[in-house]
Amino acid sequence: MSSIGSQIDQKLDEWGSRLFNVSTETIPRPRRSRNVHLSSAKFTSTGGRLSTSQARATYVRQKLQAMVRRAPQVMVKLVRAPKGMKGISNNLTYISRDGLLEIEDQDGQVILGKEAVADLKAEWRDGGVPIAADSTMRDAFHLVLSMPTRTDPLSVQRAARDFATREFSGFQYVMVLHTFETDPDPTPSPHPHVHLTVKAASLDGMRLNPRKADLQRWREGFAEALREHGIEATTTSRIHRTTHERWTVRHLQEPSKKGDTLDRKKRFTRRHGRVQEVMRNYEQVMRTLARSDRGEDRQLAADLVRYLSERSRDVPKTRSPERDRSS
Repeated sequence: MSSIGSQIDQKLDEWGSRLFNVSTETIPRPRRSRNVHLSSAKFTSTGGRLSTSQARATYVRQKLQAMVRRAPQVMVKLVRAPKGMKGISNNLTYISRDGLLEIEDQDGQVILGKEAVADLKAEWRDGGVPIAADSTMRDAFHLVLSMPTRTDPLSVQRAARDFATREFSGFQYVMVLHTFETDPDPTPSPHPHVHLTVKAASLDGMRLNPRKADLQRWREGFAEALREHGIEATTTSRIHRTTHERWTVRHLQEPSKKGDTLDRKKRFTRRHGRVQEVMRNYEQVMRTLARSDRGEDRQLAADLVRYLSERSRDVPKTRSPERDRSS
């Protein structure tokens, strides 16, 4: 690689890693202890696929290319966590549509029918770390992994299976595919999606306690699994999509107490600062790509300028709390 190319990679690593929170280490794995936070797990050695500046620069280029191509966005949503065996029982009934849809567990076994689902509930209740009926702890986590309409449902299911195998090894979990054609719900979603419920305590007693960083890693992991199955997919945080929080549209029009107004003003100011920081990082990345001796880098810089310009025209201006109150 030329010295110019090496300098470009270093700059892309510097600014692009800030933009997409690219770690210089491998993906963190939880330590074998009780009540450990996933996000507090120590990183392993720097032998992972993003352990070099060149690898991270390549990853940043791939993220930017997917963005300008408008690759479909994955959706990984952490739904309300079931508490106690009563909550888990309701969850398993819901995702299986009372036994009408196939459940697949962590071992690839298929559970179908009310009686089989009842046996599964008993297994979760008594297996590994027992779960009390009225426990107030978050004894399981319910994720929804979704893709846009017209995405191949079986590919979504296979990607969800691979993602769960990699991410939740050692945990009991089940997954159910919902599609518009197979979901018996009166108003099924047109988006193929997988419900993934994971028992919070692993077989050796380690507990999941996901944080925001873990959720973003799950999105990245699901997107990677989809690409491995031939489905173009990417993930960017809300701040990169320059969307607006609901409170800026809805809640600012409602009468509120002074404390609520001050809280919204703080949130507005904090979000505005994050947007400005993200745009500064984009500017540095575009300048770096434009100085590259690689034609594809310069083309990516031009495509990125065009993409961000179009996005800024499409998104309505955000009104500050003070202006909204005075209108």
